[in-house]
Order: sequence, then C-alpha cells, then structure tokens
Amino acid sequence: MTSNDRKVGVPTPLYIVAAPLGPDGAAFQPAFIPDEPQSGTFDEALLPALIGIHYAMHLPKNRFETLDLQIPAIRDQVVGFPRGHSIALIPDVMLDEAKLMAVLTAPYEPALILAPSDRIKAAQTASRQVGSLLPPAAFETLGQSSLDEHWRLLASRWLDDWPRSVVLEPATPRWSWPIRQDGSFLSLQRLARMMAVPLEFPKEQGSPFRSAAHVRGLRIHLEALAELEHEGVDIDSAEAHYPLALEKKSNMRMRLTMSLSGTAPRYVRFSSGADGITDGVFRDDYPEVRALMVSHAASADNSMGIVLEDVLTPEAFHAVAALERHWSEVPRPGAVRRLFQRLNNATESFWTDEMVAAIRCASSIEVFTNFPLGLLTLPGDSSPICNRLPISYRPINPLTRALQFELIPQAPHLLNAGFKVLVAECIPSSDPVGAASRVGWARIADEMEAAGIDFTISETLTRVSLREAITASAPDVLILSAHGFHASEQNVAGIIIGEDERSLGDDFGAVPPLVILSACHTSPRGGGVVNIGDLLIRAGAVSVLSTLVPVNVFHNTQIVARFLRYVALAVNDSATPANTSVMDVWHQVQALNVVIDLVHGNRKLMEWAFTRVNGTSPIEQFMTGDHGMRRTHLYQDAEARLVGIAARTSDEQRVRGWLRSPGYVPESLMYTMLGRPSFLLVGAPTDTAWSTDL
Repeated sequence: MTSNDRKVGVPTPLYIVAAPLGPDGAAFQPAFIPDEPQSGTFDEALLPALIGIHYAMHLPKNRFETLDLQIPAIRDQVVGFPRGHSIALIPDVMLDEAKLMAVLTAPYEPALILAPSDRIKAAQTASRQVGSLLPPAAFETLGQSSLDEHWRLLASRWLDDWPRSVVLEPATPRWSWPIRQDGSFLSLQRLARMMAVPLEFPKEQGSPFRSAAHVRGLRIHLEALAELEHEGVDIDSAEAHYPLALEKKSNMRMRLTMSLSGTAPRYVRFSSGADGITDGVFRDDYPEVRALMVSHAASADNSMGIVLEDVLTPEAFHAVAALERHWSEVPRPGAVRRLFQRLNNATESFWTDEMVAAIRCASSIEVFTNFPLGLLTLPGDSSPICNRLPISYRPINPLTRALQFELIPQAPHLLNAGFKVLVAECIPSSDPVGAASRVGWARIADEMEAAGIDFTISETLTRVSLREAITASAPDVLILSAHGFHASEQNVAGIIIGEDERSLGDDFGAVPPLVILSACHTSPRGGGVVNIGDLLIRAGAVSVLSTLVPVNVFHNTQIVARFLRYVALAVNDSATPANTSVMDVWHQVQALNVVIDLVHGNRKLMEWAFTRVNGTSPIEQFMTGDHGMRRTHLYQDAEARLVGIAARTSDEQRVRGWLRSPGYVPESLMYTMLGRPSFLLVGAPTDTAWSTDL
C-alpha cells in the first residue's frame, strides 16, 4: 500500500496499564514454591487496574479499526491468525524506570498509559519519554466521553499515514462498565461497529451464550456478504442472491474461548492451610477477571467467548482424581470405562442445550481452567470432546499470573523447514525404561534426519547438564524424556532427572516454544496439583504437551514420533494451509493414534496388527486410505475398521475377542496441550493487519 510513493507503516499500538502496587511493586512476581504452594487467589492490589485493562480493550487494537472498511477488508480483520489488543500490565513503580519502559515499548507504538490518579505525574513523564501518542489518563476519569475523545485523537494522529482515499469510521464503541460476565460482548460490539449493524445493549446480564450466538450470526452474515462480493454480484441483485449465500455459510465453525470456574478441593485445602502448608484463605470469586481474559482472547479474531461460573463441582474433580489414581496402578479397561462414566455423570448438568450447541459449532476450544474438559463426552457422542475438536488449556491458578500471561503481546512463532529438536534423555541407561526410550529416539532420529529436521539426543542426567544442553542447542522443540513424579503429600508433580534430582521445570533457564513432556503424570488435574506443565508455560514456553497419568514407554514413543513426523510433513509441504498450527497437527495425531490404543491392549492383537501379510500389515492398512472414522464416535469406528480389516484374512472373530477381552485403555486421551499451541504455526501466518485491501 502506497501513498505518494510512500509506504504506509502499520505498527501495533500498545496500551500500558499501571497497577497501583506501591513500593512493593518491584517484587510483583507471584510464584509457586515447591514445598509451599501459593493460594490460587487474585492479588487484590490489582483490582483498581481492571478498569484500565477493560478500557484499553475498548480502544483500537490496530489502525484499521479506525477506518470505514469495505466488506472484504472487514472480513480480513476477523479471519486468519488472531491478534488481540497489546496491553502491558505493569507495576506502577515501573513508570519511574525509563530504561525498562523503553525496552517494554520498543517493538510497539505506545498509544496510552492508564494509571491511578496519584501516579499521573509519573505517567506523564513516562509518556513523554516513550513517545506516547496520547497523554496519560487516570482510572477515575475513564468513561464514554474519554473513550470518544481517545478514538478521535488516535484516528486523527494516524490519518496522515493513510492514502488520501480512506474514510474514517466516525462511530466509537459504547463504554460498558462494570465488566460483564460475557466473553463475547466485546467481540460482538466490535463486529457490529465495523459492519454498521445496530446493536441493543441489555441492562442486565442474560445468558452467557446469547452474545456468542449473536457473534456467530454476524460472522455468517459477513461471510455471505463477502461471498457475494467475491462472485461479483452487484448491489441490485444482492438481495435475491443473499438467502442462498447465507445458507451456504450457515454451518460455519469458529474458535470458542471459554472459562470454567471451580477448583479442586485438594488444592483449596493446601491453599487455605488445612493441610498445614500455608496460612492463606483461598478465594476464587473473581468472575470479572476471568471475563477479561476470555474477552481479550475472543476479541482477537472476533470469535465466541463464554464465561461459565460455578459449573465445576467438587464431585467432578473427585471423579478425575479417581481416574488418575486408578491409572497410576495397572489400569484395567473395564474399570477405566466405569471411571469415565462416573466423570460424565458428575458433569451431566454442564450439558445444557446452549452448551451443546456452542460446542457443535466450534472449530476449536481454548479454555481457561484447571479441569480436563476434553475428557467429557458430549451427549449423543461416544468419544470425548478432545476427539471431536482441538482443545488447549490455559491454567488459571494463580489467577494473577493467568491474567498477566493473557495480556502479554504474542506474535506467531513459525516452525520453518529444518527446525531444531532436542531430546533431553533424563533416564539412566541402566533403567529398562531408559534403555527402551533410547531405542525409540534413535529410530525417530533416522526418520527426522531424512525429513531435514535438526534432531539431537543429549544425555542430561543432572540439572546442570540439562540446562547446558538447552542453552547450547537453542531448540525450537524440547522433548524431556524422563520419569515423572507426583508427590501427593506436597501436591506437586514434575520430572526426575538422573537418579533422584526432582524438578518442576523452573530451573531450566530459557525454554523453547514447544516442550513435550515424555514422562508419566506430569500434569494431573484431579487434585489441583502444582505441576511442571503449568510452570513451563510460566517459564516462557508457548505450549507444553503433558500427561495426566502414567504412560507406556512404547506407546508414548510412537505417539511422539507420529507428532514430530506430522509436524515435519506440514512444515515441508508448501500446500499446508496458512495458519495451520501445532494444535491442528496434534489433534490429527491424537485421533489417528486410536489404533495404537486398541492394539496395545493385547500382546496377540499387537503381533497380528504389525505382522505383514502379502507385504502389508493390518496397522498399515488402517493408517492408509479413507478411514471414514467419525470424530464423535472415534473408538467405535476404529474398532469397526480394525474388525473389517481382519475379516479380509478371516481373522474377524479373533480380533473381536481380543478387543472384548481384555480390551484396551484409551491412553491417547490422557495427553493435554497447554498454553497457546495455536500460536505455533507450521503454515505461514496471514498478517491481514499489514496488507488489507481498503
């Protein structure tokens, strides 16, 4: 885009919210300590700053939002890679640190500092030093009039950088306060504003699903209009063609962001001193904070956001704990089925008609919770939600840290051809599991080398050697091959390095974007365990693949190998769709690995599955061709497909018998993807905010 032979720059505006933490702000680093877990409460010193965060989310997240855009340009703003508001939540003492403020703002265009009234002078000085577009504003002065003025000033400041043909959008968003427990409201308001659709503002909070349904309706409307424009339908004919275009787009799916309140009773006991660990009083009644996180995530691409309060009961967490506890012994297929049924019974009230409808029209789920939502089964399905669609988890204890991480500006991380993988082998070779894992990694290494992947295996039997290996390799993907531990007396879970060094992942130094925990029960959820998976996210990992339960070393090696294989294939394939993420790849792997779950349940079945007859084994036949398996009934259909393959060689009855007795356990379900795997791309990101056709 040029104007008078001058390229228009589109930097990202940054809004800075200074939290009134006073002299203690410099120590604003809430952390878990292994032998002294913190409570999961929100730091109430931050409560006055919530209005500043909420206000910033009403301002333009990019320059394009100040313009009167055409339908194709509006569509470009709401599809592709999600880009949320860039908001820096800082302690107010940082306003006095010029060098720190310069580092903070360097990658962005400082737009506005919001601060308590008694810190406005410091905010004014900081604004001048960083070159903020607007003078600072005090929390106490924020409202509709200030919002109108800030939009007007930003639009006018940016106008000179646009081509002369652009037109400013005169309407500004409507200020909403107090914070609504409605994760879709800001998405809805932004979308309606861009599309010039009148929007009513109910005085009282209604169903948390109402705005989500309205967002989806507007997105379908937008897609239909964009389709007509793409086909060159003129204005006079558009009305006649619109119903058909709308029908074609009516099954559109979109990302769903959710927050589920509820905390494991065991975590509450540890956090409130009932177990003699801490003296705090546990509180979890901060719905406005959860609403902010969901709204921020959903409005990144104007998708659906749902905030649900008081939906997770102690019984639900007890059911998860029972499943994890049984799996830590020798899981029996019949008992596992009964425990899954117990979990579904404990969460039966969760499945309202509105909740079912929201899940069915979602393309993926990003959920703020410490509960493994993906293990639940939607009414009418026979396979859990994690088989139906990709799901990633954003841990919410401690809630202060969860809010910080959500607001941190994040850019997509693209895995390029030749990306680097480091396998840190933490199990001694004298251990049978360590010996088996080394054989597995060696096999993967040959395959990765053939695919052009930089694959390194390092012996890391001490904390020091592990940290040194990570520093020396600087990998894109770190695989921690280790024994896991779950210390119930402390309610923590991590890995064992070497013979007996325990780690929660907070002593590795800088960690790469993707960490794969090839270890047992690294992130159990039934007891609200402080775990290595969550802490690696805090240490800087974009995403972590973790386990809820102990896993079989051979099964684990196969699923990790398939994951890396599919990532490599996607990276090296120029036809990989834009914005394809690690989450998309993992979901495909988790679904296809169902056959490994089936055959691992019986030694004879495994031998049959991997024995080649006429040059092809049953497992190879299963993995090739159009399998036709439904994600909603994945295990049922996988069994039927395996039996069908067996029928070709008259082995049908034997295979049915093996599947029936002793049966199998669905181990692939017990992996969870934490953090923001949708930000780890294997297909190039679309960057519509930089190249929109106005």
